[in-house]
Amino acid sequence: MSLPAALADPSVRALRMRLPMSPQAPRLARESVCAVVDPDRYALGDGETCLSEVVANAVRHSAAPDIPLMLIGEADGSFFAAVKDTARAVPMTTGTGDGALCEDGRGLEVLGALADGWGFDRTRSGKWVWFRVRHPRSDAAEGQVAA
Repeated sequence: MSLPAALADPSVRALRMRLPMSPQAPRLARESVCAVVDPDRYALGDGETCLSEVVANAVRHSAAPDIPLMLIGEADGSFFAAVKDTARAVPMTTGTGDGALCEDGRGLEVLGALADGWGFDRTRSGKWVWFRVRHPRSDAAEGQVAA
């Protein structure tokens, strides 16, 4: 797993937790992002969307009683997340063969489009799926007012 190098840096905030194996897990994960990244200072939408996707996949494919989650926020607004599941299968898109309205198989496409990097690391009991988003809100955009 490609963890941020500066974990000893006091500006880096990290959180490890276990989410319940339930449909509420993605929401609980999104709510936890604010513990590591200041939402008033950085745009979190892409990171929260990616987090919802990987947690939802863990809920769907894991047989564990809970879902280990690691969140890391850096002072520059970078956001790193890793979610563990017990599925041995390699993450892959299922394609869009079932039509444009198909509800399955789009999570990794979303991850690929929004994350600055993502991947997975196998473990003896499954895998960690991780991603990194580097989208700090610009000061120029904050100061603009719609006309």
